[in-house]
Amino acid sequence: MAKRKILVDSTRRELETHGTETFPMTVNHDDLWSFEGKNVPIHWHNDLEISLPREGEAIYQVYQKSYRVRPGEGLLLNRNVPHSCSSPRNERALYSTILVRPDFLYGDFGSDVERNCFRPFLQNSAVPCIHLTEADENGKEILQKLNQVETVFDQKSFCYELKIKGLLCEVFSMILYAHRQELTKFIPANQQELERLEKMLNYLNLHFAEVISLQELAGFSNPSRFASAFRKRFGCNPGEYNSLKNNRL
Repeated sequence: MAKRKILVDSTRRELETHGTETFPMTVNHDDLWSFEGKNVPIHWHNDLEISLPREGEAIYQVYQKSYRVRPGEGLLLNRNVPHSCSSPRNERALYSTILVRPDFLYGDFGSDVERNCFRPFLQNSAVPCIHLTEADENGKEILQKLNQVETVFDQKSFCYELKIKGLLCEVFSMILYAHRQELTKFIPANQQELERLEKMLNYLNLHFAEVISLQELAGFSNPSRFASAFRKRFGCNPGEYNSLKNNRL
């Protein structure tokens, strides 16, 4: 039997699509021994990934840190985070992998849910992953719901899509709330910049069919301050916004 490969481009970005355009999530049942070299090589993707070991231990390398994840635990990997997976002494490791595109959960880019709940995590380089354990009742419930996601996905009964989305939204609400202290280290633009930026974005939306220069926006504020506020809010320059938005979706 041919060994599995992770197809990547020159930057190690995974080329395989997870789920479909209309239902951008999936659950994989993985066996490290089915991969070449009995390990998953380093790669990254735009989807959130949750690993749930079922048999044996999985060792994830995330940047310079290793995470040993055992059955009954899980590891949530942030999007765009390079990672690899192996096992101690190449022992057998079976695990389930939940992959979900972030906008499946938060809806529109710029929505309150995206901005207030997900952005402090998705754009936070200080939190590349979260180790999920049964250390408390909250952790136990999170893992139970993730196991339920797998069961519902495998059974695919009527309305399973809605059930899965509801479960995942509950899971991320619980995870993000539990780690709110870490996520508050994410520094957003100040309120004045946000208000100025909101006015400018409204102007851009009203004139979306026109070519608009920064000089035309000078009536709102200093163009350089606009560009700075835009970068703080969206992590890019105004001209890069559309392409960045599409990549994040």
